[in-house]
Amino acid sequence: MEKRHHVFVYGTLRKDDRNHKLLKDAVCIASHCWTEGRLFDSHQGYPFLVKSNDSRVVGELYAIDNAQLSELDRLEDYHGFGKNNLYNRVEQVIHTGTLDFLAFVYVLPENKNTQNMKLIESGDWFLYQKN
Repeated sequence: MEKRHHVFVYGTLRKDDRNHKLLKDAVCIASHCWTEGRLFDSHQGYPFLVKSNDSRVVGELYAIDNAQLSELDRLEDYHGFGKNNLYNRVEQVIHTGTLDFLAFVYVLPENKNTQNMKLIESGDWFLYQKN
């Protein structure tokens, strides 16, 4: 049996957004969950999550296979640990309200800053876009 991975998505990979098609064969574990972090608008049509213990970011949790993980890595411009990535892939605890899961999360690399980005106070990309 192929290894499954948990992945937390908070931006354009969420249901009804433009890149969700990459998760069409994924299993949705939780359609509303959260993880610790701060959410920023990149002003390029997608958000970045920055690690932080003082805020929450809302998203969805999926179970995916190796091929889907590779597709997400390509989308997020992730080339591996220590590389020049647009996003880094890390593991974080995801809270569903009933259970906690350890999942992959794509985050802003620590060597990049949020100086020209706007903080999304709600931590919810969908809510932010509606306003």
